Amino acid sequence: MNYVSQVDLLPLDVLSVEYRHTYQSTSSVAGTHEKVENVSVIRYDPEQMHRPMQFINLLAHELMHARLAGMEHDVPGGEPAHELVTDLGCIIAGFGVFQLQAADDAGWFGYMTQPSRAYALSVFLQRRGLGIDTVTPYLSLQSRKLLAKANKNL
Repeated sequence: MNYVSQVDLLPLDVLSVEYRHTYQSTSSVAGTHEKVENVSVIRYDPEQMHRPMQFINLLAHELMHARLAGMEHDVPGGEPAHELVTDLGCIIAGFGVFQLQAADDAGWFGYMTQPSRAYALSVFLQRRGLGIDTVTPYLSLQSRKLLAKANKNL
């Protein structure tokens, strides 16, 4: 098993949000993970802390990178599927609500489509004997609809 022993959490070296201009770019980096010797170093954009749902999702995603470090070629699809597996791993680890809602809030879908996230969350809930009503209070109307549709398809 690949266990994370130490994680350092550091802010990214970025300009304060009031000085940024991205020309409508959606490609800014919210967080990174790297292995430095035996330490996982997670860097995050401090602006994300003003969006708790997105910040928690970011931390879960980067911590999943730490958990999967060294296994990039062992997962189905190998290295090209690593980011997808990382997002799916977050859902399996219990962060599906954050995965689904944070992407909806950000207007950015990342490595999985929203219907795929909703389906994975629905499977997660079903396997734990939980109904979707346990999470719908924390989801937007759009995310609720996707989850309900996914649940019907199980």
